[in-house]
Amino acid sequence: MMRNVTLLAAVVLTAPFAFATETNMIHLAGTPEQIGTMWGRMNKKIIPRDMEAQYLKPAAKAGISNKTLIERSAAYARIAEKIAPHWLVEARATARAAGVDEDLYVAFIDGQSRKRFLHECTSYATSPKHARDGAILFHKTRDNADRPQATPIVESSLAGINKFIAVTDASRIRCSMMVNEKGLAGSGDYPADKKKDSSTLHLEKAAPQYRGLMAGSILRYIAERASSCAEALAIIEDFVAKGYYSGGKVNGSHWLFVDRKGVVLEVCNNSRHVVSKVHTQKAYFSRFNKCAAARRLREAEAVDFHLFHNISRGRPLLTQNSIAGLTVEIDPDRPDLFTCAWITLPVRAVAFPVLMGQGRAPACLVDGSAYKLGKNCPAQTPRWEAMERSMRAEKERLKEKAKANIAAGKLERTQVDLLEQWSAAQASMLVKALKRPGEVAE
Repeated sequence: MMRNVTLLAAVVLTAPFAFATETNMIHLAGTPEQIGTMWGRMNKKIIPRDMEAQYLKPAAKAGISNKTLIERSAAYARIAEKIAPHWLVEARATARAAGVDEDLYVAFIDGQSRKRFLHECTSYATSPKHARDGAILFHKTRDNADRPQATPIVESSLAGINKFIAVTDASRIRCSMMVNEKGLAGSGDYPADKKKDSSTLHLEKAAPQYRGLMAGSILRYIAERASSCAEALAIIEDFVAKGYYSGGKVNGSHWLFVDRKGVVLEVCNNSRHVVSKVHTQKAYFSRFNKCAAARRLREAEAVDFHLFHNISRGRPLLTQNSIAGLTVEIDPDRPDLFTCAWITLPVRAVAFPVLMGQGRAPACLVDGSAYKLGKNCPAQTPRWEAMERSMRAEKERLKEKAKANIAAGKLERTQVDLLEQWSAAQASMLVKALKRPGEVAE
């Protein structure tokens, strides 16, 4: 069935949730052609710049021609054509809208990642039994080279494709971390064989593979197709068995998934093997498993959202390379509406809340401008935490009101519009706060 891809209608709101916003909202929805065209238009300046700096220039320095880059992407294109042909339609539409060569852009989508920049990432989760009110929480901090980050809500009109929220480079739609409408959150961490302080999994050695799908594309496939940790694992196992996975010299990925049932799943793989483990301890960290932050979670009587989220702003989790963070509250009953993603661009900045029920996302999260603002704004951790505490309290009240209205038979569409306008208002407030760091936000 085709999704409704029209722009969401505005609604008149009454106290206590009346708010105004000047924030532009982007509906990244519809056919692959429509999604790709919108993405290319939004990031027309970033895409050619990132391609040149991260892909074409390093290749030329190594004596690799554009023709060779395209030839080396043939395996990715062949696999994508088989498992997700809409990616290629979307990518070519993006390239046309951004004014770059289509074949080179398709090659760039997955090919750039084969450099596997030597930056570590951190993902963590806590058991719902150890969280206040049984909350299901997930976090990833992305450590990588400084480049614009974006957080789109992607809603395809194709049947069988899940709606999802992703954190990705603004130059391409992939997933460094994600959460989808089925209540599955996930991340890929680098690398697979350096988790000695956090993982007891043993991964047999295998020869590296240089052509195929990198983790960011596999994670997007999982976001689009899976609804649980078990289904995510099955996809990784299937792709490795079919020879789709390519990890380059690193030859491995480390994953963390959390689903609406509260399952916490760790997965390691290389080009030949996959191992996994369900974690039931109070808290699991993909690295720094014995650090003070991890101990704070385990020693807490009950982990609330703010404790869980705020430890990402402290060392050793936070580094100068922490370019993006995603903290997710998964709603077990209505993950398609009330799951909330809290996005920090970069991690030391204030978090923008986005609800899964939204159709449109604040434009500043899609075009890299929130990342630019956050990067240029000095750290003000106490101020950001106070603002987030206030926003979350209001979000909880709004969610309960929307749930009650739906239970009373009121139009669900109207409640969704209410959530979206609230998120837009928060984005407007946060942009002003980032632009005027010395002032108190209204």
